[in-house]
Amino acid sequence: MQEHRKVISASTGDRNPKAASGHPGPPEAICLISLSAKVGMVRRRKLHRRWAIVALLGLLGTAGCEALDLTDPGRFWPFQKEPFTDQVPGVSTPKERREALHRLSERADRVSPEERHRIAEGLAQAYRQEADPFLRAEIVRTLSRYPTPTTMQMLRQGVTDPDPEVRIAACEALARMGGPEAVELLAGLVRGDMDPDVRLAAVRALGQTKDDRAKDALKYALIHGDPALQRRAMLALKELTGQDFGGNAKKWREYLEGGQPEPHRRHWIADRLRDLWEAL
Repeated sequence: MQEHRKVISASTGDRNPKAASGHPGPPEAICLISLSAKVGMVRRRKLHRRWAIVALLGLLGTAGCEALDLTDPGRFWPFQKEPFTDQVPGVSTPKERREALHRLSERADRVSPEERHRIAEGLAQAYRQEADPFLRAEIVRTLSRYPTPTTMQMLRQGVTDPDPEVRIAACEALARMGGPEAVELLAGLVRGDMDPDVRLAAVRALGQTKDDRAKDALKYALIHGDPALQRRAMLALKELTGQDFGGNAKKWREYLEGGQPEPHRRHWIADRLRDLWEAL
């Protein structure tokens, strides 16, 4: 120990005879000894880390792991050459699901009754599992191309979907399906839905059903609706009944109550332009 201290004293220029003879030196010498020990420890740790990295790279090289060739800047983010994708094995992307739904819609007229039921069941399951409201709306529209008991069951869920886009799609699907249950569901939306766009879609769909039972709900919209809903109700009644009382809500109410109001006189050019505008 004394020889070790002599060497340290000599290297630091210590001329203290007490330190050279083994007696404790001044505080500066003790600090230098501690600092020297810490520096040596840090160097040893760095050296160990370097050897560990070299050993790891050697193992990867001997394993033939070509995908981890860190020398190729084109393989790894953010230098990856290939375009990125959200494709996960076994999981379809939203784009793929939309394309599949469109294909199902296109081939709906060419399937057998057995396949129609099978597809409707699959679409019903997809609706229950789908979190994207826009895809749920597409599923509902596609379901209307496959009329089965399952279809109407799912449309009953569609008119209560929390997203208004899905409820609007359900209105379109019910217009395609038709029948007393479709009229009943649409009438419920006209009277009870809080979204104005959904109510407008329901009124339009009632006119497209070509079902006289839709008159009561359209009369409700004509009496209790806002101006936009009243206007839509008159257009739906025109489509449903073939009558034309223009935009005169009073005449339409009279007609629905059993009266015989005078039909609307058309001024061809002005009315034609108005019809074109309303069709936009």
